[in-house]
Amino acid sequence: MRFNLLGPLTVDDAMGRALPLRSVKQRTALASLLLQPNEKLTNADLIVAMWGDEPPISATANLRTHVLGLRRLLDEPDAPPRIQAKAGGYLLRVGPQERDLDLFDLAVVRGRTHLASGNPATAQAELQEAVGLWRGDPLADVPPSPLIAGKVAGLEERRLLAEEDLAEALLRSGAVAEAVRLLRTLLERNPLRQRAWEHVMLGLYHLGDVSGALDSYRVARHSLIEQLGLEPGPRLQRLHEDILHRRDPAGTAVQVAPPAGPVIHDLPPSVAPFTGRTAEKAAILQELHGSTGSVVALHGTGGVGKSALAVHVAHAVAADFPDGVLYLDLRGTAFDGVPVRPLDAIARLLRALGVPNGAVPIDEAEAAAAYRRHTAHRRLLLVLDNAHTAAQVAALLPTGPGAATIVTSRRHLATLPRGHHLCIEVLPEAEAMDLLGRAGAGHRVAADPVGAQRLARLCGYLPLALRIAAARMASRPAWPLRAFADRLADPARRLDELSYDDIGVRRTLRLGYEALSEGGPHEQRCAHAFGLIGGAPLTIVSVGAMAALLSEEPEQAHDVLETLADHRLLEPRQPGRYELHDLLRILAREVSHATVSANENEAALHRLMETYIAAAERAIALDNDSMKPRGLLRGPAGPWQTWPETAADVTGWLDTEHLNMAATVRRASEIGGELAHRAVRLGWLSYALCWRPGYSAEAPALTDHPLARTAAADLATDHAVTFFYRASLRRVRGDLIGAEAELLAGIDMARRLGDHRYLSNCHDALACLHYLRGDPLQALRCHDLALELRRRHGTPLQAAGSLSNMADARFDAGQQELALAGVREALSVAHRIGSTALEGAALAMLGQLECRLGEVTAAEANLTVAIERTGAIFDLPTRCEATLARCAARLASGQAAEALGDAVAARELAVRMGDRYLRAISGKAMAMATFATGGEQESRRLAGEAEADLLRLKGFRSPMYAALFGA
Repeated sequence: MRFNLLGPLTVDDAMGRALPLRSVKQRTALASLLLQPNEKLTNADLIVAMWGDEPPISATANLRTHVLGLRRLLDEPDAPPRIQAKAGGYLLRVGPQERDLDLFDLAVVRGRTHLASGNPATAQAELQEAVGLWRGDPLADVPPSPLIAGKVAGLEERRLLAEEDLAEALLRSGAVAEAVRLLRTLLERNPLRQRAWEHVMLGLYHLGDVSGALDSYRVARHSLIEQLGLEPGPRLQRLHEDILHRRDPAGTAVQVAPPAGPVIHDLPPSVAPFTGRTAEKAAILQELHGSTGSVVALHGTGGVGKSALAVHVAHAVAADFPDGVLYLDLRGTAFDGVPVRPLDAIARLLRALGVPNGAVPIDEAEAAAAYRRHTAHRRLLLVLDNAHTAAQVAALLPTGPGAATIVTSRRHLATLPRGHHLCIEVLPEAEAMDLLGRAGAGHRVAADPVGAQRLARLCGYLPLALRIAAARMASRPAWPLRAFADRLADPARRLDELSYDDIGVRRTLRLGYEALSEGGPHEQRCAHAFGLIGGAPLTIVSVGAMAALLSEEPEQAHDVLETLADHRLLEPRQPGRYELHDLLRILAREVSHATVSANENEAALHRLMETYIAAAERAIALDNDSMKPRGLLRGPAGPWQTWPETAADVTGWLDTEHLNMAATVRRASEIGGELAHRAVRLGWLSYALCWRPGYSAEAPALTDHPLARTAAADLATDHAVTFFYRASLRRVRGDLIGAEAELLAGIDMARRLGDHRYLSNCHDALACLHYLRGDPLQALRCHDLALELRRRHGTPLQAAGSLSNMADARFDAGQQELALAGVREALSVAHRIGSTALEGAALAMLGQLECRLGEVTAAEANLTVAIERTGAIFDLPTRCEATLARCAARLASGQAAEALGDAVAARELAVRMGDRYLRAISGKAMAMATFATGGEQESRRLAGEAEADLLRLKGFRSPMYAALFGA
């Protein structure tokens, strides 16, 4: 098969026949994959390439549909699939020289090799073959997304360099007039190419056209000054002077590459002893030698050994890069918090490559262009240590096909061009023990493997801590490993023990804290804030959490966090979001115990709790969109109160705070008193928020702690509410019996308390439970009780919610007209009061009923709106159900590919929520849709998995899904 990128995108099969690429989206997906062959491209990158920054809600499903079409187009008999699904993305399998781009690169390399060895005639033939592969602008019929546009720009640059090489070969082989004609055509399109102007001037001079050569210099100079504000470079100026004074310039201008200069080797020494990392080294070496222009990006936490690994590998392969090895610390994790600017980094690299300081451009774009020219023909290895962002690195990547780059960063630089990403984790236990032995513990590791295991575990398998521990052991040859492990076991002493000579964890970390504590008022306030963080159970330190701990305005808290990050006491991850390193967490606890009183810590925790309660109430109101009247929200209790302002903010806020809320519930429950009582409230609110957007892992803690607390403190109302949320958790996990028991307990307690609101909620939930069990009559009886309570004691919104929820039970109880009327009444209420949440739920139910009635066109339309409404407010359960129903409607109307996209999307939503039943139903839907698209074998596999999942879920027999998918 042949993939042609050097012009409009085309694909030829083994017989040379063109394969049809029928849609723009299909061409875009294929082009994106072809530009990074045999590498995984993430779904996110493909979606941005195909739809830009505002993709449709169905983008993930549509992407799968387009990929499915490409698979059918590209797959060959008796051959592995061309496009392979990888975790979170796809990989296109491309063989050697199957792209015209690969043939181009090979011909160019051969041509340059012959040119460098003094064989211009052979070089000319090879380079003419390379240039002849171009049929126009690369990927001319593919929309220029950011991903593709950057690659295309690189291809254009490679084409220009090849044409300049060809012109040089022509000049050297005596075909001067042909070289001039080629160069003039090139310069008409690209008048800023100084190397091309140099060749033109030299060619005209050798043809005897001195005035033409001098005129070419004037045109070149005018273009450079007018468009860039720069004079011609020194080489072009020297050639002009030679021609002007009739000196022979032969051999001074025609060169394969810029002057090479001395070979550079400025790596720091390799860390010794270096142990382990066998798999990581192999992966890096494979990437460095496996493709041209390789970029290997290592990411991981501080102290894990990324820099040591990068330098170690660079020393090992230095001989493979005859033009040198460059090293640059980008200071992305420097104590002063100021990463090296791209312009400064480029300038340093240019100077290392031999460019005089005065000749380094001061404009970033010009400096980047100069850097590309100086690396285009060199086989260099570049090590970029401690990178801050992908943008900081992108302009520093060498452009030569024989160059390679190793990048280290604490962050995963996901958008790095050509990046092969490798996460560097803590060492495996065996390698950690080996490092202990080789770095100083010696024979004691083999003599006491159990003690060595414990010691490595207490060091967290972190290379920095392991090296310090090994150094301590080397200085105490008579100490058994167990004795030192006992000393490390106490967290209060661990930082004391992890110190030796001038290397000490606490000593290093305290530098930042002491600089603050000994500074001015602002710095001292930041030092105090660090102690408050140590007393709070925060996983992520957000601006809102810091504002609550300090009882200050969010803007002031942000200033504090930025200062802490500047002193490397926090790591900034996202705007307004900071992380604490494990060893820094121990230091922060020490500071808290030493400088913050117990009363102040409890007061700060109380403020944090109130912030989360108020923010969670706000988020629920926004998430449900009028399900709770705005007038019931409390006003701010203090200047620290922060919350999401819009429904769109809720997901981002939860992503930052959901772990903190769970930890706060646990900590406040341990303290007891009023804090524990408020923890019950926060537990409900957090659970109500977290399971719907897919944060189900923390759900048990958010219900178990409140249940235990309310039982111990005899908080009857709170206990009843906790039963309701526990029932919801059990249901999504597939435990219908346990869920029913929780709801019946809640109903009993709500009756004794006379709490009509929660009594109706429990009846409504119990009705849905009965329906899932396949008992619509019993479900309808419970729904009727809930509806009666809500009509008598609730609001029109709550009653309308019942009408929507009970429609499926009415339908299956033989009351179809009443079911439809109830849903339409609920829609009317939703429109009247402006509730997007109720509208989405009612439209989803209406679409389900219409699908079962065979009205698939109306069903698809209503379900599409329902998916949009529920997506806007992050109501994942209703969105999942609506997506499943739309899958069924599309299957019924013959839209197999679209139905498959819906089934896949529904499964993703079910997995995020942790809902085992909806996940199994989604698998059933995927099997049916896959069969409809022609994938019989895959359909059988999916159906078998779904049936096995359903068998494990005892008691689930929803009539709705039995009707739609036979499940």
